[in-house]
Amino acid sequence: MDRRVGIGLDIGATRVRVCVGDAEGRILWRSVKRVSPPKVEEEYVKVITRLVQRASNHPRAKTGLAGIGVASVGPLDLGRGGMDSPANLPYGFVPLVEPLSERFGAKVRLMNDANAAALGEKRFGAGQGCDNLVYVTLSTGIGGGAIVDGHLLSGKDGNAAEIGHLVVDPAGRLKCGCGGEGHWEAYCSGKSIPRFARLIASEAKSGGSTHFERSRGRKGLDAATIFRAAAEGNGIAAKVVEEVGRLNAMGVANAVNMFDPSLVTLGGGVALNNPETVLAPLRSLVPKYSINRPPRIMMTPLGDDAGLLGALCLALGEDGA
Repeated sequence: MDRRVGIGLDIGATRVRVCVGDAEGRILWRSVKRVSPPKVEEEYVKVITRLVQRASNHPRAKTGLAGIGVASVGPLDLGRGGMDSPANLPYGFVPLVEPLSERFGAKVRLMNDANAAALGEKRFGAGQGCDNLVYVTLSTGIGGGAIVDGHLLSGKDGNAAEIGHLVVDPAGRLKCGCGGEGHWEAYCSGKSIPRFARLIASEAKSGGSTHFERSRGRKGLDAATIFRAAAEGNGIAAKVVEEVGRLNAMGVANAVNMFDPSLVTLGGGVALNNPETVLAPLRSLVPKYSINRPPRIMMTPLGDDAGLLGALCLALGEDGA
């Protein structure tokens, strides 16, 4: 029986999650922290290090730690061991591997968070026994991970399958957090849907978006408000959700054409909080937009834990190669 445990770290744009888990995917301890990014990278790394310190105090981690796996938002630079000007964080290069390795004296392995989620899906989720799958996260940003013929795609820097930065609007009406124009993430991520709503309301020459603004008061417009207003019958909100669904289908269809998966699973807050609204246009439109035989499309059964379980795989020496 494998008694080793790993520390899994899932670094998102708005929160950081850490766990201690074993080779069967059992999470023995976990913690989640919402992070308001400090002004400088060094302070951000200290926040992460403190979370890992708490995990390292777990009794099993003290006696049988196999390593630390880090699933992080990108882009990454695996050669240097860190984030490289992440699209949704206000930093340049953020070292991760070296400071964690030095502090805890453990093997540290780094992977893009969506790639890690694909690994978690393959090992513990709906992808068990499946050699061709794509994982898509619709969250603060949009990301993807692809396993083709049983091998997880990584790329020269660790940024393969960055499908959130596919162009879905050649007119480039909205700019992405990475600086590119017309990217899928610029329209359909949780962070960007409110901007897309204002654009649609403006193009419709309607004041519809002010309804959302008033409904949130000082907190302002957010994606949850828009999905809720659409369900309540608001015309502008319904149009926004319809357009988000259409662009999501374009993005997923592009991934289907590129990677030819038999399974596509979805995670991330936007998808998990609105499962039927997100799935319906994918199931109806992806076959129309793609040339390859349509895959099965479903929500990940791992919920919020797909990336964390992928990080745990990394900690235990599994990388999908």
